[in-house]
Amino acid sequence: MDYNEVKVNLRKFAFPLSTENALNQIQSIINGETSRKQHLNEDLAMDLISEFIFCETNEEGKSTKPMSRIRHLELLVMICDYFNKTKIKQDNDNCCGDTALNAIFMTLFPQFGAPPQRTNMLVSLVSLAISTYSNLILQSAGVQMQQLGCSSKYSLQLADGLVNKFFTFIGTQSTSLHLLPQNAPLFTANLMTALSELYFNPKTTDTTMSIVLPPRIVLETVVRWINSDPCLCFTAHYTDLQRALPSGAIPMVATLPFLGLFRWCFFAPLCVKNSEDLAIYSELHCALIESVMQGWKVYSEENPRISRPYTLSVHSVLLPQLKALIEETMKSNDPASMYSVEIVVERLAQSIHAAIISDTIFGNKQDLVNQLETLPANNVLKSLIKRIQV
Repeated sequence: MDYNEVKVNLRKFAFPLSTENALNQIQSIINGETSRKQHLNEDLAMDLISEFIFCETNEEGKSTKPMSRIRHLELLVMICDYFNKTKIKQDNDNCCGDTALNAIFMTLFPQFGAPPQRTNMLVSLVSLAISTYSNLILQSAGVQMQQLGCSSKYSLQLADGLVNKFFTFIGTQSTSLHLLPQNAPLFTANLMTALSELYFNPKTTDTTMSIVLPPRIVLETVVRWINSDPCLCFTAHYTDLQRALPSGAIPMVATLPFLGLFRWCFFAPLCVKNSEDLAIYSELHCALIESVMQGWKVYSEENPRISRPYTLSVHSVLLPQLKALIEETMKSNDPASMYSVEIVVERLAQSIHAAIISDTIFGNKQDLVNQLETLPANNVLKSLIKRIQV
């Protein structure tokens, strides 16, 4: 069947049968044998997705009006059902899912070339997948986030969309959120990394420093996830992404959520005024320390051949913006401000100490000492510097 004949046959059907047949056709195209016409097949798959799945173009290739909300919901349910019912590879696992379905997901939601409304559809689909325990979708989303980078525009838009359209409308007691680390650990870990990049990531202009704080529901959920499994933050490191990707794809290096989440804990005492929120940041700091100290130890003992990851980097742990904020806070010289600075310095020292003990810190020791010596004097900090210099 040639390029145009596929489209002509699909146009004989109305929604939802046209979409269902298109999904099956796209599956055959993406997972078909490699040939000299592979690029034509890829173009056909993209055309079918645009016209028959997301209804973004008509048969003439021109843009169409956005689909109705009812059609939007019907399509979400159909894609969910497709992933839930389709089992192409038999040995899928709880992290990588199904390699062939991952390829289909990546084609449905590519990083480049898709209209902006496709991002809204992705956020809605992942939200539905979390609520309905559609783990194959979440596994595919986790693989895509890691492959593109958890700090990429794609991953950050997904994370931000989930916060605005899902997290803020669901209670902290949501069972689906509680069970997410168990059902889709790779997605959960990569989502935490993306979330860590959204907040307490200072944007500095010539005159001001802008810092966005995470909503309470996000903060509480992240703490709950880490406490539920000290190994969770290391998931992306020990997941074999190669077997999750289409043939020929090169897996990207994993990024762990530690540095970003530790940054939350360092900035919080200087930026957060609510005492209840400050208590949660303290709990987050303790959970991260426990994960650095115990999480990797537990996994490495069971899997001694896995390379050791890095939880902190010498050149990223003490951001210039954090140092500037510490210096600005100290200018007031009031007891409350000085106490906040002391907490920050102690947390920095504790996190670095944990990373040193677990041998998961990257960088030169002397460079680290040079940075730490620029901080306000603190007994915990002095002890750490002595330990490093031994």
